[in-house]
Amino acid sequence: MTYQTKPTSNGVYRIKVLNQDLVIESVPGYNPGLKLASPSPANNKQKWTLTQVSGQSNVWTMVSVEDGYGITYEKTPDTYWGYGYPYPQNGSSLNWSILERTSDGQTFSKIKLSGGSDCFDSCDPGSDAVCVHFYYDHAHVYDGPKQCFVFELVPNVAPLDIMFLQDATGSQQPYIDAARNEINQICSTLSSKGNFAPDDLRFGLIAFRDHPPQDRSFIIQEHPFTTDFGSVAANLGSLTATGGGDGPESQSDALSAALKADWKDKATKVVVLITDSPPHGIGEDGDGFPKGCPLQIDPLRIAARMLAVGITLHVIACEPTMSQYYKKASDFYRGLTKKAGGKVFNLGDLRVLETLISGSTLETVDSEAQVVKNRAQVRSMANDQKMSASEISQRLHKDFVAAGIQHTTLVVDNMYEQRTQGDRNADIWFNAENLDEARDKIQQVEGSRILEKYQTPGVEQSAAIVMQPISLAQVETIVQKCLMRKP
Repeated sequence: MTYQTKPTSNGVYRIKVLNQDLVIESVPGYNPGLKLASPSPANNKQKWTLTQVSGQSNVWTMVSVEDGYGITYEKTPDTYWGYGYPYPQNGSSLNWSILERTSDGQTFSKIKLSGGSDCFDSCDPGSDAVCVHFYYDHAHVYDGPKQCFVFELVPNVAPLDIMFLQDATGSQQPYIDAARNEINQICSTLSSKGNFAPDDLRFGLIAFRDHPPQDRSFIIQEHPFTTDFGSVAANLGSLTATGGGDGPESQSDALSAALKADWKDKATKVVVLITDSPPHGIGEDGDGFPKGCPLQIDPLRIAARMLAVGITLHVIACEPTMSQYYKKASDFYRGLTKKAGGKVFNLGDLRVLETLISGSTLETVDSEAQVVKNRAQVRSMANDQKMSASEISQRLHKDFVAAGIQHTTLVVDNMYEQRTQGDRNADIWFNAENLDEARDKIQQVEGSRILEKYQTPGVEQSAAIVMQPISLAQVETIVQKCLMRKP
């Protein structure tokens, strides 16, 4: 096991006494507290989600992986000589300072209430020296051996598979080049922020153009999953954006191939579609195949099957091109991605492509972790208590907020004008079983869909990956996945 002297990024950690084989374990229940115990790798009571408090150096929240309980404290005259003790509560965590020290030739950290002076310790003779309490800060390791801690970053249990669906038609060369150039940074971000071991992170690529006679080069071009990130960059580098014929392309074929890819059974499964055009059959003018894919692949049916087998679909919409040339694509992709538990992220500035890919993936990782944890409860609420998805979402969100649950969130500048009819169109696509059912119900939204400041390509756009309290929309996605996923 590799231990570090302090946490270096948000993640899940075991917290170990410096020179002893003891770790901090949560003790929930009627008389809650913390104790020191022998390490047990499968014990989630010994794992802590540490999240750095924004704008404060060395200040973190501490939440038990076992139950989402945050760490607070009790201090009365009769608790450990009046020093008090930390304990897990069904609520949010207080802020804790984790301060690196060097003493007696060793480097470690001490844990204190933010703004406080007393440390986590375990030296009360009446507790068999295992219960964690506060005590005054000793200068030397030998004076306070159980005040000194090191941290083991716990890798994600579930591996991560990401399949890129890359539009390889004439307008896409800048996006292909950007994805190729950023692949190492994407891997680095996912490894550091998501705590993935190298062998647990795989990428695949499906390039697509169109069906003949619109394009005679290829319909799709598949590159299987690999842990060799250099080969992913090489595969992207081998693509030359050309052709495509009419506006819509063979996205449906690429989605179908992604559904059938060789996904790991236990992996978090993410598809990222990068494009500036819609698939055939959604009602755009000049569509060479107005009834849809010539092979009768329906993207709405594919999205529903993705949701059922645990694949999340995100679309990175290359703007302003897509909305300037297509009147229905934006609303279609919103409905399509929602059907597969994902989102549309608008891309107007190539400099944020890496953030969009990494952030959308990490948001999915957190969502999937909550699905695993809450699926049985959600299904019971639906089947036994006859609650609707909306009622379940409201109840869970209230519980999550009370417990201080945090969720990775990709925050991106909104480029779109808010249009009521556009929202209605997205809902029509989301609720339809197939393109034929929805196509004639869609009403065109007049005027520009892009905010004026973003109508020129390359305008600076901000995007950031943040940890923040879980939103109702995120809970709704979790509930959707819990209810629709196959056993």
